[in-house]
Amino acid sequence: MRESFHGIWPIWKIAQKRESRLGFVLTVGVLLAPILCTLYVVTNRIAAAMDHVGWDPKMGLDDQIPFIPISIFIYLSLFFLFIPLPLFCMSNTERARRELMLFGQALIVINLISYVVFILSPAEVYIRDVAVLEMENQTGLLKEMYEGMWVLDKPYNAWPSLHVTVATVMTLFAIRCWNGKPGLQWGIGLMCVLMCLSITTTKQHFAWDLITGWALVAAVWFAQIRPSLQRIEVDLQESKTDNQSLH
Repeated sequence: MRESFHGIWPIWKIAQKRESRLGFVLTVGVLLAPILCTLYVVTNRIAAAMDHVGWDPKMGLDDQIPFIPISIFIYLSLFFLFIPLPLFCMSNTERARRELMLFGQALIVINLISYVVFILSPAEVYIRDVAVLEMENQTGLLKEMYEGMWVLDKPYNAWPSLHVTVATVMTLFAIRCWNGKPGLQWGIGLMCVLMCLSITTTKQHFAWDLITGWALVAAVWFAQIRPSLQRIEVDLQESKTDNQSLH
């Protein structure tokens, strides 16, 4: 059981048949979409329909964090920067392909855990009202962006924040891909921190959601990602040794 958990899962068989980097990355994305997107929408609507709040995660810190309307552009970078990161950062090597599947597996585990929390202990992000009131008398693009976001995303699925978990996991993957390129590593790391903070400055989340998002990534890193990376390293070394012995 532990071997299969830390190994490459069978769901990626279709992706592994894609020889090109683009085809491989896009197929991985398609395979992840039902879990990362469809189940999110379903649980979001279920939590809203339940009309039940498990507990209130609001802290005093939430009142101290200002609403910064323009930070929505950073908030939405999850979709146009972090999710498509593999298209920009990874090479078409065996190591990179295995690691992308591994980090995809981590996202599956993180999302499934989060969905259980969303249903069993739902939290309504009522601090969104601060943004609603401030944007009420505004006009233009920012208002349209917020209103569109509020229609699509009900004020539930609060903690742990999937914006935080997905962006952080993808950043960890990119940092590995950009090994030896400190400028890119620091750049994506800084952008990740800003994106995570933006969940509070857009009033889309409580500070607690940010904290628990990072805590969940840390737990999955030590329980799943790091052991899986070590296994990949061993497998690649064994494969290299076998090839050398053949020659």
